[in-house]
Amino acid sequence: MAIFDKSDKQADYASNVTTIAAGTSVVGKIDIECNLHIDGEFEGEVNSKSIVKVGQSGLLKSNLKAEKLVVTGRFIGTADCDIIELVSGGEAEGKLISSGLTIDSSSSFQGESIRRKKGEPSKVLDFSSDKPSLEPKPVRDTKPEEKIKKT
Repeated sequence: MAIFDKSDKQADYASNVTTIAAGTSVVGKIDIECNLHIDGEFEGEVNSKSIVKVGQSGLLKSNLKAEKLVVTGRFIGTADCDIIELVSGGEAEGKLISSGLTIDSSSSFQGESIRRKKGEPSKVLDFSSDKPSLEPKPVRDTKPEEKIKKT
């Protein structure tokens, strides 16, 4: 009766991964300690202490903070991770902040990449607001008196 055997490796794997299945669409905020696998769609904020994987059919629109991000599907937004990997045709659009970025030759990236030292805390993402913003914040002109006058 292997179904009830707690030493079963598959049961152990399943208990350490939260999955958003293909055909599922979720909007909101996820704070998670175990791995997250997305084959469906998620839009919102993700704070993970582990690995976030976007499967081939997955779409993640997010402000993301995680140990590692692996994209084989599509990511749109800002990611702050120790390691980011775009593999097997994965696509990313936005801002990627990491100490290690890998882009497979069959993958694509459009946006900004910021390299930081491994283990250095993020100073760019602030998840203190209730609603995440997937749009870049406008740059504020701090010295309007220095604008060039047209003649």
